[in-house]
Amino acid sequence: MSASHALTSPRVVALGREPALLVFVGAVTWMATRYVTVEWGPAPCDNAVVGLLVAGAAMVPAALRRRFPAVAVLAAATLFGWYPATGIALAIASYSVAARVRAKRRRAVVLTAAAVLPMLIGLVGSGYLWQVVIIEFGIAALVTVAGPVVVQTLLAQREQLISALREQSRYAGSTARLQERSRIAQEMHDLLGHRLSLISLYAGSLEMGAPEHVSEPARLIRTTVRTAMDELRATLGILRQPEPAATRPADHTGTRADIFQLVRQARAGGVRVALNWSGDDLSEVARPVRQAVHRIVREGLTNVCRHAPGSHAEVLVEHGKDRVRVGVFDDGRAAAAVPGTGLGLAGVQERVRLLGGTFTAGPVAGRGFRVTADLSLAPAAPAVETPAEGPEDTFSRAGMSAVLATGLIGAVAILVVTFNTVMFDADEVRLPFETLSLGSTRDEVAQKIGTGSPIARIASRGVEPLPPNKSDCSYTYYEQQNGTAMVERYCFRRDLLVEKTRFALPGA
Repeated sequence: MSASHALTSPRVVALGREPALLVFVGAVTWMATRYVTVEWGPAPCDNAVVGLLVAGAAMVPAALRRRFPAVAVLAAATLFGWYPATGIALAIASYSVAARVRAKRRRAVVLTAAAVLPMLIGLVGSGYLWQVVIIEFGIAALVTVAGPVVVQTLLAQREQLISALREQSRYAGSTARLQERSRIAQEMHDLLGHRLSLISLYAGSLEMGAPEHVSEPARLIRTTVRTAMDELRATLGILRQPEPAATRPADHTGTRADIFQLVRQARAGGVRVALNWSGDDLSEVARPVRQAVHRIVREGLTNVCRHAPGSHAEVLVEHGKDRVRVGVFDDGRAAAAVPGTGLGLAGVQERVRLLGGTFTAGPVAGRGFRVTADLSLAPAAPAVETPAEGPEDTFSRAGMSAVLATGLIGAVAILVVTFNTVMFDADEVRLPFETLSLGSTRDEVAQKIGTGSPIARIASRGVEPLPPNKSDCSYTYYEQQNGTAMVERYCFRRDLLVEKTRFALPGA
């Protein structure tokens, strides 16, 4: 393997792509912390160190998404609930769940939890501002969970379509080759058969009207030509046989009907063949095993047709509980066999070996030639040579990566716009003040506003309205976008809320 090929092999490219993705996630998250913030969380992201920590935390579920997709998406959803700037990590984890979790019910449960969990965290962190939470995190769920799932589904369908088109192209190429073989066989039959027939006719005429010393050679010529005609027909019959592994549907190859078709074609070529099938049909057996059964029978009958055309042959298929045994036998009564290349049997032996079976082929003293194989019904997946990735595949993958990266950046941009348009801002919505009604207990008020602010109490002296008689008050404050400091006062009598008021601090 050359150095350039090693550097561009799929495994090396994949290993290099993963760190690049993690760096991409961290960089986008860190930039998003400058623009996407909320009023809760362990620490505000306006600090550069906190922003770096959040970016590093977003890389963790991205790194875990391949081996633990469900854990990764739930961790990303929790982090997203506290820090919406980590939306890119949630989007990538959701994509991995859609691609890697095969059980539909489990996938649906995990993705639903990933969409709902940030909403619950935002609801608690915002002090139950449910209107804003539903708007912001509802849009976020569409962008970071539903969107990646839809993209993955479409890409999976695209891969299936491309695979089907490639398979169809291979089938079309195989069909064209078979048609060309059939045409060549027909031309050979027409040309050589016609010439051999004429030679046989001339030899017969010469034999009938010639003296004895001439008629005997003429008879030998006519007999030889007749034998050549029979061999030509048998050979052309083999040449015209299709290759079901490339042209027939996968659910037919290797079944009882398929094997019977091979036997019938061999009989049409002049070979006396008997089929002995025991057990059920192989229609429910794995495709690689059925293809191997077909290949073994086809190669065995081909050898009989070519090298022992005058013998009796038998095809044996025994379908057992967990194995299938295949054999092709001849009685060895034909003329001396014509030596072959052995490439066909070598190919069959390699196929059987890859399926974990046993294969034997060779002459048996006094009993002709035999080809047998024993295959497991649950074989290991055969090794498939992966075609080298061409320049068009590299460009296609690079283009797809660029499109996905652009989509992720677009998703983060949508989150930025969403969280900066519908703000969790106290001067827009102060639900605790609006929803607390007179007569509420002190504990109920404390659950909504906390224990109060001593600073707000001190700052309100001399500027606040007169409180109700015989009441004690609790104070909170917040700052509006224009910089005005607002104080909310809650006054109690006998631990019941009797007044609530809101006023501005002058000069603030």
